[in-house]
Amino acid sequence: MNRSFIYSLKVWLLMVIIAPLLHLVLSWFIIENPEISLIAEIQKDYIIFADMVLLLTIPFAFVFWGAVYSLSKKREPFYVKQVLTIAILIITMLPFFELLFEKKVSAVSSIAVIIFPYSITGIAGIWLHKLESPEPEEETVEEQE
Repeated sequence: MNRSFIYSLKVWLLMVIIAPLLHLVLSWFIIENPEISLIAEIQKDYIIFADMVLLLTIPFAFVFWGAVYSLSKKREPFYVKQVLTIAILIITMLPFFELLFEKKVSAVSSIAVIIFPYSITGIAGIWLHKLESPEPEEETVEEQE
């Protein structure tokens, strides 16, 4: 199977699994007087959040895979990881700044709880998983097709 596909799948699944959990934990800490325990909150809402993230990020997964595939054919893995990190930061920070400045939202923490878990887990996934350089055999096979 294509190495860039496996890498992209690992990064995306880490984001789908961990980001909703971080989102719930951060939102629980921001609530002034939480009436429900953190464990109960996670048990109640985690599956719903994970399902929503799974469905909503499928287009991101395909775009991410395409980016990894095209970049890894021409560049070294370290460079690819740097470019992907910058791209995720830009993609996740644009809505943050748009909500902050355009909509005049006063609660920065409520926006941060929504956006930061996804950017943090996406970047962590990029750097935690190993992106291997394509082997010379794979390059010649792909060029022939």
